[in-house]
Amino acid sequence: MDNRTETLLESYFANTLSEKDARELRDVLNSDPEAATELKWRQQIAQTTRQMKLSMPERTSAPAVVVPMWRSFSRMAAALAVVVVASGLLVYLLKKQPAVSEAVAANFEHYPNNMPFKALDPTAAAEYPAEVLRAFQLYDDPAQYPAAADALGAVAAKYPDHPEYVMYQGVALLGAKNYAAAAEALQKVTVSGTKYHTPALFYLGLAQSGAGNHKAARQSFESYLKDKDGVPFRKKAEAMLNVLPEE
Repeated sequence: MDNRTETLLESYFANTLSEKDARELRDVLNSDPEAATELKWRQQIAQTTRQMKLSMPERTSAPAVVVPMWRSFSRMAAALAVVVVASGLLVYLLKKQPAVSEAVAANFEHYPNNMPFKALDPTAAAEYPAEVLRAFQLYDDPAQYPAAADALGAVAAKYPDHPEYVMYQGVALLGAKNYAAAAEALQKVTVSGTKYHTPALFYLGLAQSGAGNHKAARQSFESYLKDKDGVPFRKKAEAMLNVLPEE
């Protein structure tokens, strides 16, 4: 129903239709079922309003109540439905997003430094460059995660045949809440074919969750749980799946 028909209907109920407009409105009602239905609905509203006025006791002190005519009940109902749905979605997202970020923090834990030079073997440390030893010294202190991530990133680039360096870099980035960079690093470890493949899936899921990539995060956690070695972080992965929205 176009704006011209709306104007004609409003003039009809306001008793301001000219003879020409009245003929135009009759033609519109004969050719437009929607306009005819709208007129009938408004007439019912007007009749109900008059009946309500007649049944109400007269109050001389009360001001007159003017009942505005709605343009279209169907449009109003549709607009109301959109508002309700949008409000519900907004509330859901506001509640869900903090829950995900809180869950990432709650389920993150420092991945143990399993490098050989951590063992009580003084000869093992001698086999590693000084910058590698320094990078892992930083990593062992969670308060130094940002510096450790930079140092580990440097040694990972210098020694590309050591994917374990990238694993620890990814965990350090995750601990520093640099989720996008952590996901990028850990993604490489998940396809490395090393023993770090499985734990990298769990930490990748955390990084993707923190970055808001919930669909990918669910896939990473599910892959971790399906892996035969996906045991140490099983409960944490299941907890994350319970919090992540299904997209």
